[in-house]
Amino acid sequence: MGSIDVSAAGAGQANKVPGIEQLATWSAALRYDDVPVSVLEKTKDFFLDWYACALGGRSHPSVQAITAFAMDVGRLGGEHGSELLHRPGVKISSAFAALVNGAASHVVEQDDLHNSSMVHPATVVFPAALAVAQEVGASSKAFLTACVAGYDVACRVGEFLGPSHYAKFHSTATAGVFGAAAATAQLLQLDAAQTLSALGSAGTQAAGLWQFLLDATHAKQVHTAKACFDGVFSAYVARAGLLGPRDILQGASGMAASMVPAEPQPAMLVAGLGETFSVTTSSFKWHASCRHTHASVDALLDIMREHSLVMDDLAAVVVQTYRSAVDILARSEAAETVHQSKFSMGFVLAVAAKYGRATVLDFTEAALGDPDLRAFQKRVRMEVDDAIEAAFPEKWQARVLVTTKAGTTYGAFMPIAKGDPGRHLTRDELEAKALRIAEYAGVIDMQTVKDNIVRAWHLEDESNMGQFACS
Repeated sequence: MGSIDVSAAGAGQANKVPGIEQLATWSAALRYDDVPVSVLEKTKDFFLDWYACALGGRSHPSVQAITAFAMDVGRLGGEHGSELLHRPGVKISSAFAALVNGAASHVVEQDDLHNSSMVHPATVVFPAALAVAQEVGASSKAFLTACVAGYDVACRVGEFLGPSHYAKFHSTATAGVFGAAAATAQLLQLDAAQTLSALGSAGTQAAGLWQFLLDATHAKQVHTAKACFDGVFSAYVARAGLLGPRDILQGASGMAASMVPAEPQPAMLVAGLGETFSVTTSSFKWHASCRHTHASVDALLDIMREHSLVMDDLAAVVVQTYRSAVDILARSEAAETVHQSKFSMGFVLAVAAKYGRATVLDFTEAALGDPDLRAFQKRVRMEVDDAIEAAFPEKWQARVLVTTKAGTTYGAFMPIAKGDPGRHLTRDELEAKALRIAEYAGVIDMQTVKDNIVRAWHLEDESNMGQFACS
C-alpha cells in the first residue's frame, strides 16, 4: 500500500481528515499481500517472543486472580472459543482469553518495547489477535496481517501522545488499547467506518496510571489485560452497530486535550504509513527488567568485561540517562517485591554485576534478601544527561561511570541496547530466551514449547491458530 499524505493530520486543520480516520482506513484495508516478507518474518519473531512471555507469567497472583474471574464469567460450553495458554483444553470467549493472556505476558518484564512510542505492543496486540483468531477460525495469514496492523496503530498512537503523556500514564495501556482494537477489527473484517468506531470506543476507555510502581501492586497486569479486553470489546460492538467517537485523539474533548500536558504529535499518526512498519522498529528485551535499565546494564557489563572487574571491585556507579528513566525508576528504588526490583536501577545493576547477566532466573525472592545485592544497590546513583535526554524517546541510551575501590574511574556509553533495531536478537537467541522463560515458569510439557517454536518460524503455513496452550 502507498504512503499517506501527512498534511491532513496537522494540528488545527479541522476541515481535513483527522489522523485517526486515516489510520483506521489504512488498517481496515491492509491485506497479507501488502505486507513485505521482511515485516512478516519480524512479526513471527515477536510472536514467539510474546508467547514465551505469556507462559512466563502464568503463575503470578495477578494472573491467577484474573483467570478465576474469566473462568467465572467468560466460560463457554462446547469446543468453540479461545485458549488460556496455561490451561490446555479450557475454552472461553475471546475477550476473556485476551484479558488473561494479556495479563500473563506482562509479568516477567521480557516483552518487547517500541522506543519512540514508549509502548509494549506485543503484550496488547498478540493476546487480542490470537484469542479472536481462534474464536473466528481465522487463518494464520489473517492473524499475521492483524498483528502488523495492531502494531502500527498502537505505536503510532503512542508516538502521537508523546513523552508528556507517558509521564502521567502507562502508554502501553492507553495507546495499547487501540492496537488491540485494530487487530480485532482486522480479524472481524470490519470496514473503515466500523474500524474508526472501534478505535473511538477503545480510546474512550483508555487508562493506566503509574501508582503501582510506588506500592508494588498488580495494576501493571491489569493495564495490559484491560487494554486487550477493551480492544476486543470495542471491535465486536462496532461490528454490531455501536458508534464510537470519530476523533477520539484530536477532538476538542479527546485524549490530546485531556491527557497530553504538552503538544501531541499528530504527524506521527500517518507519517510513512504503509511504508515503515512499527513491528520492524520495535525492540526485544534481553534483560528481564524494565526497559529503562537495559542500556545501563549493557554498559556496566561492557566495563566489567573490558577491565576484568567483579562486583566487589566496584565502589560507586553513576548512571547518566534521560529524565523519564530517572522519574520512573526512582519510584521503585525500595525493590520490595520481585516485580518492583526490576524497576530499581540500583537493584538491576546489582544483579548484573553479581551474575554477569540479568535473566528471569536471577530475579527471585532469595535475591531480595541478598546482602551483596542490597549493598551494591545503594552504591548506584542516577542523573539526567542533557544530550541523552534530547535523543529520547527515539533512543533509550545511557552512560555508566564506575569508580573502583582502588580509585580508578571507567566509563562506557551505550547508544544501542541489545535487542534494539540494529542489535535485534537472532532466532537462536529468541529460542534460548523462550526456553529459559518456560523453565522459569515451571512448564511441564517442554516438548510443546519446542514444537511451538518451530511452528512460529513457519506460521504462515498454519491453517489456523489453535493449540498453542501447554501444561
